[in-house]
Amino acid sequence: MKNRIKYLLPVVAALVGILTFVAPVMADEEQPTTFEIQEVEAFENTREDGDQLYIAQYYIAQNSSYNARQLYIFRLFDEDGNELTHTTAYPYTNDGFGMGVVAFYVDADEAPTWASGVYVKIVGNPLISWNGSAPSTSSSIITWNTGDQSETQIAASGYILELAGELTIYWGVEMTTTVQGVTVLTDTGAVYFTNTVPYLAEVAPYCLGQYTFTPDYPIDEKPASDDYADWLEASVEGTVFDLGPVARAHGWSANNLRTGVYYAFVIALFVLLIAKGKLNKGTMLLFWPFVVAGAFFGVPLQVTIIAGFLCLISTVWIFYKGTT
Repeated sequence: MKNRIKYLLPVVAALVGILTFVAPVMADEEQPTTFEIQEVEAFENTREDGDQLYIAQYYIAQNSSYNARQLYIFRLFDEDGNELTHTTAYPYTNDGFGMGVVAFYVDADEAPTWASGVYVKIVGNPLISWNGSAPSTSSSIITWNTGDQSETQIAASGYILELAGELTIYWGVEMTTTVQGVTVLTDTGAVYFTNTVPYLAEVAPYCLGQYTFTPDYPIDEKPASDDYADWLEASVEGTVFDLGPVARAHGWSANNLRTGVYYAFVIALFVLLIAKGKLNKGTMLLFWPFVVAGAFFGVPLQVTIIAGFLCLISTVWIFYKGTT
């Protein structure tokens, strides 16, 4: 047995030496040639009162076998140097290198003092073997945006669309489009920013086309200075009768959709009344003056709607029965 071990030891030693010699050596990761946080904007009260959303644009130029998500960690610190949260780049194109966007969301309970010494920092992954120390850069130059929830959501949506426009130029990929005269994210843009901005649909709904308008005055009050048609449209916007969101979601004309639904209902009602024999031609004609007066002087919305329906029914009745 001893003799066997005696002969095996040199063989094992030789094999270890050979394997050590031929084993590949992983080179240290080189430093990035460009490594910067280009700008940061903060938004308050986007999802709840007191919360904070930070959106940062970065630029990293590097030739690596890793992607940006594997190489770098983006960290948000408060004025005392305490880390609030962290994230990584979304390697949607170019492995996340070049121009890109990251975002941090801090709820109201954890939010630092607003417009204080908050800063964003990028650090190299400590688990990677770097040629030299792990790269690091930071920026405390932040543009602060506050207001009520609607105002900051509009501001955040506008900033995201602005960044999307820059990425369109840089990547050569369409990130925005126009629907019914409103600029929104394309499907590609929506995928990218959904993966980079936490709670995108809640904190910046307008960049996705989720527009909702609330009337500035009660539905049964007409400001004397407003045109009646404009007031009527503003009154319906944002209510259960508003078909605008459905139209925008399918790329239709809101006016055409409203008109189609209106006449479909009126025609159905007319057919029902004809079938029941309930129409009185002379009585129906009395509603013409109400519609004319409403169009120019602005009677209450409820009266206008009723008169409009009955007037249309009477018109159809005249052409339908007047020739028989």
